[in-house]
Order: sequence, then C-alpha cells, then structure tokens
Amino acid sequence: MMMKTKLLPLVVACLAASPAFAADPMGNLFNDGTVNGQFQLFDFQRNFDGDSTDRRDTSFGGLFYLRSGEANGISFGSSFASANPIWDANDDGLYGLVGGGAPGSVVERTSVNRLQEYFVSGNWYDTKIVVGAQELRTPMMNPFPLRAIPFTYRGASIKNTSIENLGVSALYITDYMGWTNEEFASVADGIRGEFARKGVFIDVEDNPIYALGLDYNLPLESVKAKTSLWYYSMEDVYNQYHVKLDMSGEMGAANWYFIPSYLKQDSTGLLDQSAAQFDTYQAGFHLGMKWNGFDATFKYVTTGDGDVVAPFGDEKVIIQQVVQSSRANEDGYGAQLAYNFSPDSALSGVSTYLNWASYEIDGDSSKDIDETDFSVVYDLAKYVDGLSVRARHAIVNYSTGDDLTDTRFYVYYKFAL
Repeated sequence: MMMKTKLLPLVVACLAASPAFAADPMGNLFNDGTVNGQFQLFDFQRNFDGDSTDRRDTSFGGLFYLRSGEANGISFGSSFASANPIWDANDDGLYGLVGGGAPGSVVERTSVNRLQEYFVSGNWYDTKIVVGAQELRTPMMNPFPLRAIPFTYRGASIKNTSIENLGVSALYITDYMGWTNEEFASVADGIRGEFARKGVFIDVEDNPIYALGLDYNLPLESVKAKTSLWYYSMEDVYNQYHVKLDMSGEMGAANWYFIPSYLKQDSTGLLDQSAAQFDTYQAGFHLGMKWNGFDATFKYVTTGDGDVVAPFGDEKVIIQQVVQSSRANEDGYGAQLAYNFSPDSALSGVSTYLNWASYEIDGDSSKDIDETDFSVVYDLAKYVDGLSVRARHAIVNYSTGDDLTDTRFYVYYKFAL
C-alpha cells in the first residue's frame, strides 16, 4: 500500500522536472484550466409495508472538478465531492446518501467530504494516459451514480484512438471508493463486500483488476451502429467480458433503436474453489422507437445459474430505481414510455417517463418482483442557467416480503467557470 501512495507524487515530480515544462507551456496549465461542477440537494426515502425500518436521508453537497490546461501533452486534474446531512431523520434508518453506518441502521448521520480525483494525464500520439485517482466510465467499472457521490477508482487508464472509428482502452485498478467512503479500499475489499451482503464470507487476495476494451463505430450509411467489447480479469477472483451493440436508424418520421448485450462471468483460482464460486451470464436487449417527443422501449433479460457479481457499477440490461436484473435463473420483462415536451410548448424543459418491469425466477414464483417507476425532470435553465429539479417515485411489489415505495427528490445547480 505504501508503494501505491508514493507512486503519484513520484510521477508528478519527474514530469515537473522534464523539458515539457518549459516557461511557455507552463503557462498553458493555468491559462487553459477549467473549473466546473454542481451543487445538489437530495431527499431520498423508502417506506416499507411491513416491519422493516423505513429509511430517509436528506443531503446537501456537490461535485467540483478542476482541470488544468496541457503543457506539451501533460495535464493535471482533481475533484472534490461532498454530501452532508442537513436535518435529523427522526427514527428512520439510514438511506445511504451520507455516512454513519449500513443502510437501514438507525444511527447518527455523518458528512462525507473527500478528494474524489487526483491524477496526472499525458496525451500523445492519439493516446491518453491517466495515472492516479479517477472516475471511470466502462461497462463493469463506472461511477455507479445511484446516490449523492459517484464511485471513483485509483490506478491507471489508457485510451488510444489512432485507428479511425476505433478506441482501444486498458485499465490497471487497485483501489476504489464507494458512495459514502472517505478513504480508498482495495478492489479485493469490494469483492468481499459484494459476497458478504449475500451472507457469504470469503477471503480474497489483494490483486488488481486488469481490463481491456474495444469501442468501434461501424462505418455504415443506412444505420448508425457502434459496438463495444470489454474484458476484465482479477487473479484468483474472476474473468468477465461484456459485449454490446447499439444500432439505430430512421423509419419514416420515427427513429428506431436496438441494443442487445451479453455479459459472461466465471470465478477463477482460489475463489472458484470456495463457497462463492460462480459461472453465469446475462443476455438481453432494448428495442425501441422515438417519434415526436415520445420514446417507447421494450426490454428483455435472462440471467444464468449464478447471480451477477457487480460491486463496481455495471450495465445490467434492466436497471430500475430500486430493482435490477441480477439474480440467478431470472427472466425480466420491461416497458418504458418517455416524453420530452417540445421547446415551444408551455411545459418546455419538462421530460417524464413511466417505467415498468417484472422479474421472475424459473420455477419459484415466491421470488417474483414487479416495479413501476415514475420520473419527472424540469430543466429551469430558461429562468436560472444551470438549475434543474427532478422527482422520482417507485412502487415495488414482492411475492414474499415487505412491499415498498421509494421516493426521491433532486435539485441541481450546475456551473462552469
């Protein structure tokens, strides 16, 4: 761990002493720098029909990003994240917007304030290299933006775009921070925590995660099509790959889209010899049509003999406000209808959707779940630049267990300096 913490300062010191930091390029670091971010006020609450403890958090904070300009391809970046409880939730359990304990526990809420990113970046020959703490946006390692503060990761990332329409990426990741952590933990801790939540307690070697990704825009005229293939590996834990195709085109006055994907996961080495061993997949698609402000989508997903293992964010086929397609031997069916009001209407800036899905376990109807979500977003930029509000409500029914409702309110103020 000491080596990890000393790596970034050493890299920075070496770069600062290099010829790249001659007098003129040095000025670009400051003159071309940017500051942007958002203040955010969230109120999340979950109410159960049975004896489970209701949950509620209200937080105020934000995300603030600082980027330097480039000096001969070298630049620096950092960001700060904050989520602070702003009033007492009485006897309600913790929701998970702020710190203090496990979701559902009745505890004193604490603030989360942390350095979200700190990295040095090099950009040469169509290749961008980032070393340090950074947010990632890949299928199975991403910001996981379900709470006030997104996930962040520590390690190195590389992306090359030398070949037209093709992006080639690689990752070496050692640590991560979840929604309410103030210090980095190893990715091994993340794997242990994923299984502990299911009641399986295992030892995991402190190994990094390696990943390789290919993103390709197909040069077609009749349709727009892009595909991605990502492979992730963690020694003695798992191998996984994710394939996705995103196609769209015109059909008269409407636009259609078809987005199939496939995820394969296998435990390896020591984990494969433990009670946590798994061998599973998830396959499915989105099929939809856009017309005159409407967007209608049908979704289908099927999952293999094991639960999907995804402690670092993911692109499961169906992701709703509360429930996601992730359980072993599960089939899911969903439909969503969204509408964006036109700019010249009285409700300009308003967008809304209704999202329903049903989840069934093969041969066990006692585990069936269905969820219905409602969402309304109002972009208030015509009144105050950068201001928007959102309201969401979910109704979740379980064949066995407490039904629940989940209500979330968001206020955002985005800015750029």
